Amino acid sequence: MFFILITHLAFAQTNPAENRGTIKISKFKPDSIYIKAVMSFQQFQEGNKKTAQPIIIPRKIVTEPFPNVAGYVIPFDYNQFCNSKIKIEKTYLGNKITDTINIQIKVLDNGKVYYKDLTPLMMLNGVPAYYDKKMNAYKLDDVHYKCLNIFKQIKRWEPAYTVVAVRDTFKKVTVLKPKKKYLSAEGILTIVFSAVPFED
Repeated sequence: MFFILITHLAFAQTNPAENRGTIKISKFKPDSIYIKAVMSFQQFQEGNKKTAQPIIIPRKIVTEPFPNVAGYVIPFDYNQFCNSKIKIEKTYLGNKITDTINIQIKVLDNGKVYYKDLTPLMMLNGVPAYYDKKMNAYKLDDVHYKCLNIFKQIKRWEPAYTVVAVRDTFKKVTVLKPKKKYLSAEGILTIVFSAVPFED
């Protein structure tokens, strides 16, 4: 009886859940700024020029574009990329808890890419500045400039595509074959800077 009880207690102490992974709780670091990046492509169309009536392709049948960056796998992790490339000082946020930068990204069907900070920048005494609506004034800030330049270094992207059926002949029989049709895509990259950690 004693042997059975000891065996039962020993089995109970080996928790099978520990083999499934552990929960990691990130600790608050007072001198850190946390970064979270999310890319959202909203529009896909045939052709790479603006026409009067572009052919819009439904998002559900499209494979999204992604940047060609050595060392990164598919799907591309924008969050990991931004956390490894963007280094800023704690003083950037000042008294704010968060700040957000939105970059418009347009990838043509040939892989050529265009970037645009949706908060227009101007140079004041050689330092980038943007207009702060709340303060009703221009604020010196090179973080917007840094973020834009980091992505501008990525010159080539794999374009978006959809798969269409194309008629072909095989042994004198008409068949339908799948073929990639490359598309132009446009979306917004949102980069959030925070003085407190993000919840997973």
